[in-house]
Amino acid sequence: MKKEEKTELTKAKIFEVAMKEFGTKGYAAGSINNICKTGINKGLIYHNFKDKDELYLECVKRSCEALVGYVAEHKAEQSFVEYMSARRDFFREHEAEGYIFLEARTNPPQHLIESIRKIHEELDGLNMEVFERELSKHELRKGISKEEALHYFGEIQKLYNLNFVNELNDKMSSQEQLDVHETNIHKLFDFMLYGIAKGGNEK
Repeated sequence: MKKEEKTELTKAKIFEVAMKEFGTKGYAAGSINNICKTGINKGLIYHNFKDKDELYLECVKRSCEALVGYVAEHKAEQSFVEYMSARRDFFREHEAEGYIFLEARTNPPQHLIESIRKIHEELDGLNMEVFERELSKHELRKGISKEEALHYFGEIQKLYNLNFVNELNDKMSSQEQLDVHETNIHKLFDFMLYGIAKGGNEK
C-alpha cells in the first residue's frame, strides 16, 4: 500500500471516531483522549491534525458538506418545502452530523466562531438561494426591495440561532433539539414570506 493511501485510511479512521465523539458529546466534552481509547494512537492523531480544534473543525466541515450534498442529491434546493423536508430527513438519517451541525450553528466554541462562519458560507449561500427563489414567486410590498428582504432574512436567522439554546431543556435528546430547530426555521421562512396576521378582508 502506498504511503498516501495509508495516510488517507488513517485520516478516515480518525475522522470516523471523531465524528462519533463530537457527534454525541460536543466540542467541550469531546476529547482526543477519548478518541485514543478506541485504539487510535495519539501520535497518529497529532501527525494528521494539529490539535483538537482542527479535528473538530474538520468534522464541522464534513457535516456541512454532507448536508449540502444531500440536498443536491435529492434536488431539493428548488423548493422551500422540499428543502426543509430534505434537511429534516438528513438529520434523522445522520445523527452525529446533525448534532455537530446544531452545536456549530447555535452554540459554537467562542474561539472558533469565525472559522465555523467560513465553513458555513456555502450553506448560508444555499439558504439565501432557496429563500430568494421562493421570494421571486411573490410580489413584494411597496417600498420593500428584494435585497432588503434577503438581508432581513439573514439577520433573523442569526438572531434565532443565537437565542436557540434558551429554548432547550436538559431532557431533550439531540434529535429532539434538531427537530425543534428545523421546525422553527421552517416557521421563520413561512413568517417572512406570508406574515403572521390575518388580513381584514380574509375569510
